[in-house]
Amino acid sequence: MLKHLFTFVIIVIAFSFSNAQLMTESFDYPAGDSLTSHGWTSFSGGTTNALDVVSPGLNFPDYQMPGIGNAARMRSTGQDAYYPLNSNISSGSLYAFFIVNVTTTRNTNGVGDYFLGFLPSTSTTNYTCRVYTRQSVNNPNLFSFGLTKNAISGSPVAWTDSIYVLGTSYLLCAKYTFQSGTTNDDLVSLFVFDSAPPSIEPTPVLENLTSTTTDVGDIGRLALRQGSATIGADMNIDEIWVGTDWGTTLPVELASFTSSVSNRDVTLNWSTASELNNSGFEIERSSDNVWTKVGNVNGNGTSSTVNNYSFTDRGLATGSYSYRLKQIDFNGNFEYFNLNNEVNIGTPSTYSLSQNYPNPFNPSTTINFDLPNDGNVSLKLYDMSGKEVATLVNGVRAAGYYSVNFNASQLTSGVYFYTISSDNFTATKKMLLVK
Repeated sequence: MLKHLFTFVIIVIAFSFSNAQLMTESFDYPAGDSLTSHGWTSFSGGTTNALDVVSPGLNFPDYQMPGIGNAARMRSTGQDAYYPLNSNISSGSLYAFFIVNVTTTRNTNGVGDYFLGFLPSTSTTNYTCRVYTRQSVNNPNLFSFGLTKNAISGSPVAWTDSIYVLGTSYLLCAKYTFQSGTTNDDLVSLFVFDSAPPSIEPTPVLENLTSTTTDVGDIGRLALRQGSATIGADMNIDEIWVGTDWGTTLPVELASFTSSVSNRDVTLNWSTASELNNSGFEIERSSDNVWTKVGNVNGNGTSSTVNNYSFTDRGLATGSYSYRLKQIDFNGNFEYFNLNNEVNIGTPSTYSLSQNYPNPFNPSTTINFDLPNDGNVSLKLYDMSGKEVATLVNGVRAAGYYSVNFNASQLTSGVYFYTISSDNFTATKKMLLVK
């Protein structure tokens, strides 16, 4: 079947949020980690070619999961694993979106192998809605995707044309639809996109495949399978989203997301053109690919007007940072928005010692200081009698903004003084410990 091309102008793929989201997986773990260390359960293949995390991750234009974290590596043979859905589904439709980048395919007598499928909540063998790859017989750089509802004996594989290119990222959606009635009339479909997906469910490339095998009673797991050595594929897979509908409304349409820097403070500004069931935003910051929540801002629920938001991340050390928004609805569903640019905190123009915060404190407080030049730095703490009670910094530091966290759990309540010395600069400030 010829691949369908779509010319819709789309901002982001969207889903309704009654109970749509059943699983998300961005493989936001260190490269080299096993998937079984992060919620996946191995059920066949042992430890041979264990499913693991590789860098970098995959991205796809205008997909609601915008390339967070790394990816999972899948080979032609080895360990298989499943991830449980938030709930078991036995009616309606189930959609699994994911990005794949296939590097090697195989074809033995017209046969390929499957790499992803749904499993019932209590089975590790009764795969359904199996997604395949198969190498082109005419061009080893091209391949096709395939689909069956059950095992090949119950439903032969339906194949697309061999028009997909190795080393290219594609967005796929595998759909399972439960039907009331006989025991083998449930349907499976497959969608394949090489460009921005539409917001309204289009015609699939493979659709309404049935079989003579009895239907599954429910679906409660998504499985990754590494196939067999002679007919399986090598690929990376990423940004899995499993839900109960395709949806026609945007949860949040982001109109802008910008940043500005003032000394060691970063201010983020963003605006929404519309919101649906928006509880709010968590603000996350990354340095060296480690994401940390640094704040949150309440949303405006449901709104069709422009709403403006702002958040200031204060007291950062010199360095480079990335930011993203985690938008969360009132049902706990979420999506990410990345700041397009990296934020750089440079070096100060003058020496400075800031008042500690909080102050008064118990037992921990933070002291910020600024160095316009490289040099030896001493930061010490004294009691009321002038006795030195702690050395917080003593050594050479490069020019930049610095923060020191001090835990005074070993000290008694009272007034203390902290003094910094560097080059010809000296400053002293007072702090109050209250226990």
